[in-house]
Amino acid sequence: MSLLNEQIATYAQDKRLSPQTLARWKAWGEEDQAALFVVARELHLGENHLRDFLDWLEEITTRDGGAVRELLTRAEIYQPLQSTLSRNDKLKAVKAALRRIRYPRLSRLEDDLRAAVKALDLGNGIQVSFPPTLESEEITVELKARNLQELTDKLRRVQRRVEDGAWQRLFALFDEV
Repeated sequence: MSLLNEQIATYAQDKRLSPQTLARWKAWGEEDQAALFVVARELHLGENHLRDFLDWLEEITTRDGGAVRELLTRAEIYQPLQSTLSRNDKLKAVKAALRRIRYPRLSRLEDDLRAAVKALDLGNGIQVSFPPTLESEEITVELKARNLQELTDKLRRVQRRVEDGAWQRLFALFDEV
């Protein structure tokens, strides 16, 4: 048994990985297994997270070609792993990077929506948000005001941006979903 096989077997035992999850991992080529082992060990991936990583990595490499080891050494994935962030922050950063790679069109749309909100230039106390993963075509506009005058000013600002067509760009982006 190679050193890598021993390391993965020990990791699987420590994390109580199911035989099915371990078998999926072991079905990969040795270099891909090793690359995932580095990530799994650094992020302390348990069964559910590891299964997610297996799914995402397989989907991306099936669609885009290439190898898992190449994907996991991309800067947007590798850099958070080498940072001084907490384990949870590293995990969030790596998952976000994989999500952007897995869903490039959706990621671009989210970027475009954020840019459109910024272009509205609504100022402080007015927040625009979208449903997670853009599961609906609704936006939320939240106003924070300390008094009636402040509320009136913010409502007028929103109304002016409606009248000048600035909001239309934001809603038009939802047609791309």
